[in-house]
Amino acid sequence: MILLSDINISEYDERQISLMKETLSLFESGKVTLKKLIDNLKGLLFCLQSVDIQWKNDFHEYWFVLEQIYAVALFRNESISPDDPDLLDALRHLNELLSK
Repeated sequence: MILLSDINISEYDERQISLMKETLSLFESGKVTLKKLIDNLKGLLFCLQSVDIQWKNDFHEYWFVLEQIYAVALFRNESISPDDPDLLDALRHLNELLSK
């Protein structure tokens, strides 16, 4: 896994990454829905300009897990447990990718 500390990141991308961290934190504290988290992370990911492509691919992989969890729950008309192991694993990996 490529870490952000190994990448020369522009000031613009630093701001986008900060917003990604903030959105994750808001979700984890229950202030943002999973749908909002998914949408915000996707938009911010596509805005990144100076981040390594492998880092982006890794981030997208775990973001996509969130998308799948949401889609399945929506299809089944079920709620998503905050203790869902797949959800927690994806969030952990996203947080690791965003840490320095």
